[in-house]
Amino acid sequence: MTAPNGPCQTRVQVLSVQNLGTDVFVMRCFCPEIAKRARPGQFVHVKCGEDRAYILRRPFSIHRVTSDNAFELLIRKVGKGTKYLSTVTPQSQLDMIGPLGTGFDIPEATRKAVVVAGGLGVAPMMFLAEELIARHIRLYTVIGAQSRDELYYYMDFKRMGRDVYVATDDSSQGHGGFASDLVPRAIEDGAPDVVYACGPHEMLAAVAGCAREYRIPCQVSLEAAMACGVGACLSCACETTEGPQRVCVEGPVFDADRIEW
Repeated sequence: MTAPNGPCQTRVQVLSVQNLGTDVFVMRCFCPEIAKRARPGQFVHVKCGEDRAYILRRPFSIHRVTSDNAFELLIRKVGKGTKYLSTVTPQSQLDMIGPLGTGFDIPEATRKAVVVAGGLGVAPMMFLAEELIARHIRLYTVIGAQSRDELYYYMDFKRMGRDVYVATDDSSQGHGGFASDLVPRAIEDGAPDVVYACGPHEMLAAVAGCAREYRIPCQVSLEAAMACGVGACLSCACETTEGPQRVCVEGPVFDADRIEW
């Protein structure tokens, strides 16, 4: 049995797999049960393959939800499980559980927001940005990547809001450095009501510190190795001001001030 707004385990039909680069791809899936329940920041737990080599599921942020009861996952090939998923063909079915976890909170009074995405941390931020725009919230976006070739969805963010700040490690586009370097500028330009961030741990710590300095609420989406994905095994616990918290249940989104950086 599944609660009306809770997660479900189901067979999901793969609609397409599109390569964005040598090791990154977008998987589009049809599943009304997950698409209609999903909120920005939540994730799905995917069974990768049928043999014992894939005994553990892999968690992926819900990248986008479309109007046709479909959703997308943005995936980087880094191991057996993700390499298997990159070979899945349209019309195949995958066993998934979702949507899982605690997503981003959008306070009702929010009028302006800064969204920070570092590397593949852009995965949940596209869903969030589209929800913010749908609520008529002014968007200031900071995106960072190793190079301009890895600035996924740069033009999509530009279409959603003209204020996009770019950083690349190799200086091939925008600021030469880290996305967190540009957060003070985005905050000063936008005077946002809230800051949202997803990316490497060091970047999140820097963004949290910056938001604290400007006294602006900040929410961060954490990444952690997960086994069960439903809070039973405690393998994904992170340290917070309230003690250990499960990234798969209490997170992956937390108020930045709760995290013991």
